[in-house]
Amino acid sequence: MSWPPMLMHIRIKNKDTKFGLWLPLFLLFPIALVIFIILSPFILIGVIVLWNSGWGRMALFALRAAFVACWSLRGLKVDVRKPDEFVSISII
Repeated sequence: MSWPPMLMHIRIKNKDTKFGLWLPLFLLFPIALVIFIILSPFILIGVIVLWNSGWGRMALFALRAAFVACWSLRGLKVDVRKPDEFVSISII
């Protein structure tokens, strides 16, 4: 079973400053769930309206793809380096 990402670590370092920040992503999931529950009637109406044209099925697949993409972010690491600057983003 795949778990969603729980933390994001952002590090910024240059010649003057060294900055690190841990962001707890697990605190965003309840907020996202509430927003999804509020918007679900509108999503359902949109799917029903678009179903005859064939786009309703694609809209349902897009919702699933958004969840899969969010869950797949775990382990993502982005490093940007210049000779005197460094930015790193890690999703754990």
